[in-house]
Amino acid sequence: MRKRTTFIIISTIFSCLLLAFIEHGLNTNYAMKSISKISLFLLNIWLYQALFKDFRFLDVLTLKKFNQRDLRRLLLLGFLSASIVLASYYFFQPYFTINQIKGDLTNRLGITTIGFIFVGLYITFINSFLEEYFFRGFVFFLLPRKMAYLFSPLLFATYHIPMIALWFSPILIGICFIGLWFIAIIFHRVNEKDRTIWSSWIIHICADIMIILIGITFFYF
Repeated sequence: MRKRTTFIIISTIFSCLLLAFIEHGLNTNYAMKSISKISLFLLNIWLYQALFKDFRFLDVLTLKKFNQRDLRRLLLLGFLSASIVLASYYFFQPYFTINQIKGDLTNRLGITTIGFIFVGLYITFINSFLEEYFFRGFVFFLLPRKMAYLFSPLLFATYHIPMIALWFSPILIGICFIGLWFIAIIFHRVNEKDRTIWSSWIIHICADIMIILIGITFFYF
């Protein structure tokens, strides 16, 4: 157990540090950054399975314990999460510059006005699934429970910071960190019952839809 825990902690921290370097240390576009993320996350999982052989890729994707009552509850939580995103945006809007965010998306990441639609679809449905599988399905479920609740939310929040580092002031980045940490705790809680990632993925999608809708206003309005 100790070797498995040590491997997960070291390998995932290293991967997130490498992604942070790719985010700001290499002059590459969003597509290449996404390919790097997918490759590193899958490499972590593959190496763990090759070494310890106690992780089955499809176990966290089972639908056997998922029912309509769960879906209604999760859609309600998803609506709540999207509402919090929207309320936070309007509350903190006076403290950041929209043109700065748009400029970073366009100049550093190479996301054009037309390309933003495709990036938005990718973020909402594919990237959210990748993050839920990695941070919840892999890291959270394989670590001891107390360690999982300590490490996985901190890793999830820290992993996001390089992506927004050029958008906000240090105070706002700190607020974002706390918000991401809290969201990760919620995601873990809703997944614990059936030990799959579907619950947190649904909520994640709802929050990302609102983020993308806000982003659309940057480019089209």
